[in-house]
Amino acid sequence: MHKNIMRIILLPLLAFSLATAHASEGGESKGGGAYTKLESITVNLADLSRYLQIQITVKAGNPEMAETIKMYMPVVRHALILLLSSKSPEEISTEPGKQKLMDEAKIAVNKAAELKPTHGVVAVLFESFIIQ
Repeated sequence: MHKNIMRIILLPLLAFSLATAHASEGGESKGGGAYTKLESITVNLADLSRYLQIQITVKAGNPEMAETIKMYMPVVRHALILLLSSKSPEEISTEPGKQKLMDEAKIAVNKAAELKPTHGVVAVLFESFIIQ
């Protein structure tokens, strides 16, 4: 009886952990897109007295576009570094400033990976955002 109770408890936990691991590795989402996690980026901000350390994940419209983003990763990172380093701490420290930066980053990634806005990156997510 104890074995059956353990199975009832452990099987859902195992299924959840496998699904979470798949999504964190750039797996397909239920919305039809696919997430791609970029390496952490650290840049000096425009005023040169502070820096930004950021972790970004992008959601592509479909798994094929996620693969295209991965192929263009050096160009994508370059575009994001240029965008991020052009910002002042004041511009990106508020929620509206971060929302605007997310929109600008989405445009930059689509342009860098030569993707159409309607089929390329549909969302940019900040997993970590530190200004020092």
